[in-house]
Amino acid sequence: MGTREAIRRKFMRIYAQERLDRITVKGLCAAVPVARTTFYAHYRNVDDVRCEVEDRLLAGLAEVAERVSGGDLQQMDFGTFLDETFGFIRANWQDFQTLLVTQPDLRFIARWKAAVKANFARRYPEARMCQNWGLLAEMGASATIGAYTWWMQHPDASGVDEAKRQIERAISAIIVSL
Repeated sequence: MGTREAIRRKFMRIYAQERLDRITVKGLCAAVPVARTTFYAHYRNVDDVRCEVEDRLLAGLAEVAERVSGGDLQQMDFGTFLDETFGFIRANWQDFQTLLVTQPDLRFIARWKAAVKANFARRYPEARMCQNWGLLAEMGASATIGAYTWWMQHPDASGVDEAKRQIERAISAIIVSL
């Protein structure tokens, strides 16, 4: 594992237990352990570390969509997409858990919602002509991320299949509204 990865992993472990404003470069460096000069060779501040985690997760989600769709979201099998997305979240459980449940990161959530809306527009291009497009896209993105978050908060009570059903139902209700 490289230095950057060690810093990122340790940051997320600490961030799962502490608010961002209580995490210091000095404390993070002591926990890794790395010198502060080494930290600053990779990051400007602790929020840069969080941004990198967000970027990595969002890039991974985008990669899932592109891989499953082959670049054609309109023809993509939505069930396969959901399976792959849940798999990606499972593979990165701790980071998603921290950013969605433990320390809800509004910036990450807003960026993920923007990506969901962009994919929705690509999958249903005619939807953008709808008068209430913005509202419907916001509802779809919120419902989708809400279902993932609920599943992560209650993994035993709400299995993947139930969360998938809720996402599919929310998206179907929105499509009917178009």
